[in-house]
Amino acid sequence: MVLRPTIRHLVVLKTVVEVRNVTKSAALLNSSQPSISRTIKELEGIIGRQLFDRTTRSIIPTNAGRELYNRSVEILSDVDAALASTRDVADGRSGVLKIGYMDFAIVGRLPQILRKFGSQNPRVRLDTQWHMTQDQVHLLSTGELDVGFISGSPNLSGLAKREISRERLFAVFPEDHRLAEQISISLEDLSGENFVTGGDNWHHYTDLLIELCVQHGFVPRVSQTAFTRDGILGFVLAGAGITIYPECILNVPRQGLRYVPVDGVGRPVIISLVWNEASPNPVLASFLEQI
Repeated sequence: MVLRPTIRHLVVLKTVVEVRNVTKSAALLNSSQPSISRTIKELEGIIGRQLFDRTTRSIIPTNAGRELYNRSVEILSDVDAALASTRDVADGRSGVLKIGYMDFAIVGRLPQILRKFGSQNPRVRLDTQWHMTQDQVHLLSTGELDVGFISGSPNLSGLAKREISRERLFAVFPEDHRLAEQISISLEDLSGENFVTGGDNWHHYTDLLIELCVQHGFVPRVSQTAFTRDGILGFVLAGAGITIYPECILNVPRQGLRYVPVDGVGRPVIISLVWNEASPNPVLASFLEQI
């Protein structure tokens, strides 16, 4: 069996080369002079070469000793980095976090959350994925996502949740609409309007809007649907109708549109953070602690 130097051998070599004195090296390493001398002899025996020229007053590395010293500095640095990386992974400061999100989250608080966590945890890779709320719930249950930002605050078996925000509603009008310059409006003011809403993938939010409108005496007349936020706003700009959007829409102003707050409905839109309580990913625990 081929004998190989241990980490201790390399640490002793590095210390003796830098200090040039066995007694002082022993003190630095909390060891004894005989133990340090024995370790150096062991290392020379393993390599089969003389590593130091010894005198009664000093110990000087040979060319071979200097070469092994240079390599030892690199090896010990790599070992330190490996240990630090291992601790980071175990403590949730390194690894991958798979994050699901929907439109209201990425237009709302999510960018600030990701920026803060990313700056504090540069060794964590954030794998962000857009999914509808109902799809995020499924992917969390199967472990394909670690955490999700969803619309609503449902009680879901096996999933924990935390409310991130509650938002009021804003009506979105073309700038030449009769209500575009109002300071605020009520839902009743919109009873005669055509509505642009999200398609089937927006049904959680659309159901909420319909319920609110019914509570205020009318069923919204949907004239156009679109798959994305940009599509909804584009159809409003084109005159196909008006829409109602959570307050986060103020973060993405669009030329030609006006956003007017809707009074009398409170803050009905909830954005929740949800995660699988059984997730083994240590990065998840770190993420939850820091937001």
